[in-house]
Amino acid sequence: MGLFDAPKPVGVEIKGNVLYCVICRHDRFWRRHIRLDPAELFNSDWFDPTVVAYTCDNCGYIHWFKPQ
Repeated sequence: MGLFDAPKPVGVEIKGNVLYCVICRHDRFWRRHIRLDPAELFNSDWFDPTVVAYTCDNCGYIHWFKPQ
């Protein structure tokens, strides 16, 4: 679907909590699935190098999450 998984910015809930941008407090995000470089994972507890990133539609700050 191109660069972003979501066709438009969406509201996000993480474990029952509404996600607000930590920079500007906006509540709409673009969702992306990102595969990290395995070299960055050395000596870490990451088992799956894929993360979910929510990019704030207002300021562009990226919020990273491990898939559950």
